[in-house]
Amino acid sequence: MMSMRRMMADGLSAMVIILFVFLFIQFLLGMYINLFVSIPVMSPFFMMGYGPYGGFPIVMAHMFLGILIGLVSLGILFLSIGTGSLRTLLSAIGLFLSVLLAGIDGLLFLFNGQNNINSFLMSTGFILSLLFAVLLLIYVFKSTNQTKRNISAN
Repeated sequence: MMSMRRMMADGLSAMVIILFVFLFIQFLLGMYINLFVSIPVMSPFFMMGYGPYGGFPIVMAHMFLGILIGLVSLGILFLSIGTGSLRTLLSAIGLFLSVLLAGIDGLLFLFNGQNNINSFLMSTGFILSLLFAVLLLIYVFKSTNQTKRNISAN
């Protein structure tokens, strides 16, 4: 019978791997937008000014994937609480906060005049989220290997 902490760690590693796939796709979409899409200045009618330009579906896919990444990072945070590891929990908190930083600054970039500082902070949040996701994988696999060794020793 599997322990609850072991099940949490297994679910956590699966979610972090899913997060890596989402972050990779998010990076590709973001680079495509950066290189090939010119975002129009906001109109007073909110999203109405975005309709006629061709990059709108790519920007919406990028935003939707960002929301999914935020939800997955929140799920990772909740699962990390159940593992009982402080390092895992702190890494998950860092992951969630860096995804939040990237998301908020992405929205500010889009809706607040496309300032370079928002683009910089969005990319900083992305890089930090990659760092915290790598740390999470290391901590989860390390604790999983220790659990396997403890079980085989008994």
